[in-house]
Amino acid sequence: MGYNHGLEKKKFDNEWQKNEKLYRELGMTDEQISAIWEFDYETFLSDRAYLEKKHDLSDYEDTLQSSDSIIDECNIEENWHEYITDIDKRRQLSELRPEQRRAYYLCKVLEMKQEDASSILLIPRRSVSRWIVKIAEILK
Repeated sequence: MGYNHGLEKKKFDNEWQKNEKLYRELGMTDEQISAIWEFDYETFLSDRAYLEKKHDLSDYEDTLQSSDSIIDECNIEENWHEYITDIDKRRQLSELRPEQRRAYYLCKVLEMKQEDASSILLIPRRSVSRWIVKIAEILK
């Protein structure tokens, strides 16, 4: 079962309404309640980033057993950008073509030579070089 942000946000809001009522009954000020809400909401958002990426490993069991390549096992080469926590950077990376992100992953994460990455992706080495520079600029 996947993470449903809308449902979780609704649960968070309902729980908060109960807590807010309790805090007011205990005599807390609006400023104090607001500070607590901000903290709880930041925690909710950080948990969201984790829970959206979390998967039950049993979902991948068949893929892992029948796969003979890293790409089939994990698909991280194409989706690594989804783990970027900066929303603007993640959006910019998601707008790039998958082969651009994969070229960056091969060269910078797996430390593969640009020539080797270009032969895997069946593209010119100069394209790989330009893509790496472009992605590095986004990630600054």
